[in-house]
Order: sequence, then C-alpha cells, then structure tokens
Amino acid sequence: MSVLDRIDFEALGRELIAFRRDFHKYAESAWTEYRTTARIIAELEKLGLPVKFGAEIHTPEKMFGLPKPAVMEACYQRALAETDRPDLVEQMKGGFTGCITEIVGTKPGPTVGVRVDIDCNDLEEASVPEHVPAAEGFRSVHPGCMHGCGHDAHAAIGLGLAKVLCALQDELCGKVILVFQPGEEGLRGAASLTARGFFSGCDYFFGGHVGLIAGPVGQVAASGHDFLASTKFDVLIHGVPAHAGAAPEMGCNALAAAAAAVTNMLAISRTSQGASRINIGTLNAGTGRNVIPAEAEMRVETRGKTTAINEYMEAAAKRVCAAAAQMYGCTVETVYMGGAGNVTCDKPLVDRTIQVLNRVPGVTKVLPDVDFGGGEDVTTMMADVQAHGGMATELVFCMPLKAPHHNGCFDVDERVIPLAARIFASLVLSVSGDPIQK
Repeated sequence: MSVLDRIDFEALGRELIAFRRDFHKYAESAWTEYRTTARIIAELEKLGLPVKFGAEIHTPEKMFGLPKPAVMEACYQRALAETDRPDLVEQMKGGFTGCITEIVGTKPGPTVGVRVDIDCNDLEEASVPEHVPAAEGFRSVHPGCMHGCGHDAHAAIGLGLAKVLCALQDELCGKVILVFQPGEEGLRGAASLTARGFFSGCDYFFGGHVGLIAGPVGQVAASGHDFLASTKFDVLIHGVPAHAGAAPEMGCNALAAAAAAVTNMLAISRTSQGASRINIGTLNAGTGRNVIPAEAEMRVETRGKTTAINEYMEAAAKRVCAAAAQMYGCTVETVYMGGAGNVTCDKPLVDRTIQVLNRVPGVTKVLPDVDFGGGEDVTTMMADVQAHGGMATELVFCMPLKAPHHNGCFDVDERVIPLAARIFASLVLSVSGDPIQK
C-alpha cells in the first residue's frame, strides 16, 4: 500500500479542475500574471506554507520581454479589480509575478525542485459552442489572452502537488522547492528566477507539460529530447519619413527594408548539422498611405536542434536585417526578448522516473523518451541544476487533442490534472526517500 492511498484523489481532482477553470477564465500573459499569482499565493498560505514572491524572487536585468509600460499598467489595474487580494498584487507591480514555496519534510534528505508555469498565450479564444470553455462558461474574459498551451492546468497541478505533500509531510524527507513560473511563453521568465540561485542546490528537478504528444490520458513520457534551443528578439528598423508623392527621394523606407529582411531571413540557408527554424511573427510599420514609413518593427525567433545551430540562425538573421536596412538607407537595432538552450535529461533520474511511473495508478503506458519538438523555458532551470551537480528531467503527460497547442480551440482533458499531481508527488517521495546512487 502506498502512502498516497491516504489521499482522496477523486475529491482533489474536482478541486484542481475548479482551479484550472478559474485560471483559464482570467488568463494573463507573460509578466502580467498578477491575479493568477495572487490566487496561487492565497492557496499556499491556507496550507501554512511560506511563499516568496515579488521583487525578492527576480533579477530585474534578466526579466526579458516585458510588455510595454501602458500594457503593464492596464493589466495591473485589471488585476486589482478582479482579485480579493490587492495587497498581494500591489507587491508584484512592475511584472514581478510568479512565486516560490518550500515544503520541508520531517526527516533529513535531498532537495527536490518542481516547476510549473502559469502564463497564457497572446491569443483570442474560440467562442464556438463545441469549445468546452465557451460552452461551460469559463472562456477567457480577457481579449487576446487565452490558455492555449495548458499552463492553466500546470498551475492547478502545482497546487495539487502542494496539497498532497503537505498532507504527507511526515513521510517527506528533505525539502521540495515548488516554483510557479511566470513568462514561459517566449522563453522569458526562467532566467530571472534562475539567476537568483533558487535551483542551484537541487539534487533532483522535475518539469512537466500536458499534451504536446497526443494520446490517451494515462500515457506518460519520462523524459524528452531535442528541446530546440531558441532566441527571441525584436528588430527595429529606423528610416526617414517624407511625402510619398512630392519628395519620396527625401525618405528612407523602413517598411521596404523590413520586407526585404523578411523574405531574406526566410531564405537563410539551412545547416546540415541538424534541424533549424526561423519565424517572423509580426511586422508593423508605417503611419499613413502617403508617408514614407519611418519605422518598422518585427518580432523574430530562431530555433535549432543544438545551441550552436540556433546561434548560426540568429547570426544569419541579424546579418540579413543589417544588410536590408543598409540597402534602403536605414539603421537597425535588435532587442533580446528571451531564449533558452537545449539540455539532455539525466538517465539515472529518467530510469527512476520510469520505475515510479510503472507503479502509479492511472498510468497505462510509459514512454521512456519523446521528441519534445520545441523550446521550453524549463531548460534554463534544468541546466542550472545540472551545472551544480543535480539531475533533471521533463515529463510529458499525454492527452487527446481537439486542436493543436497555441490554437483558439485548444483545450485540456481535465482528467490529466489529478493524475499529473499524483505522478509528481510519487516522484518526489521516491527520490527524497530513496536517493539515486550516482
């Protein structure tokens, strides 16, 4: 009999699903997760847990890709109006969102880190009746903000883990560092927290993601490979405005330069060393039909199977932008907005994860490893853990997909939430009570 059998996971599941739906309805994007964080803190406080949040957990110079001040202020005011804990929100002003708690066991043992992310996508949610959140009344009330990647479920899973471990604190050895990370989308938030050294002392570290691999609930991957290294940056092209009819020769067309940059970035020669990606997600330029555009702004990302391949793509993209700007008499600047490298999950920890998964009720199939196929901010934390002698892995909790991630019709199969909480708790109890021999 497992100590986890003390927990009524059916009742816990109902509670966690309610949390998930609340987070979904009030979706908040990177660095504006004020209400979300306040709700999480309030629940952790009910458990009697100490919570670190606000400026004390962040490194300001590592807070990449902050929204523009007007957007930040609007989201802050919105959160104040939507929360019953304005005292907490006020301490996060400026984007200092997310929180970290520690659950200390009654027995000595290792330090285990678990990370969940909490931000949504900049995405308009579907309102069609077949979309469950729309049909059941928890569609996002915030225009242009939607949990289209499952981070609402992740936040609920984190709360579930906290509740389980608090109930079993007499069985816990060592301590657990549980982080509710802001700003995963765009690979923006992990660097700020990691730079404060929160994870350097972790002996073991777990991350996880719902979906990604379509499959029945109960199918779980113990690790992932080919996390694509990625860099996110904005390109600002500065030209000179002029009358488009009377004196076009007096202007320098920033829009033309940006257009040339777009087509040539997409034509960058790929490398034989592995997968590479580039995307120009937005292009905004110009002020009027008869004005030579003086400014253009692009949001660009590069990716690579390895950090070296990503660096190759990034350097080539910036070279193209500089050349396109020069061709039209413009100047260019780039602003770093976020990024992460790739990591390899530690085999001893993966092997233990497989063993544990095979014993968890509700797990029907264990996949040793899956192709992650994208970037993940958790790799920044994992790399820091590994650099200081710890082990890390990232799990994937499969579920049926009605629509792909980052799509307005994406939804979570909520059965995965209590199962993932149970899995994380099982892993924590295993490695803390029976450390892996190196």
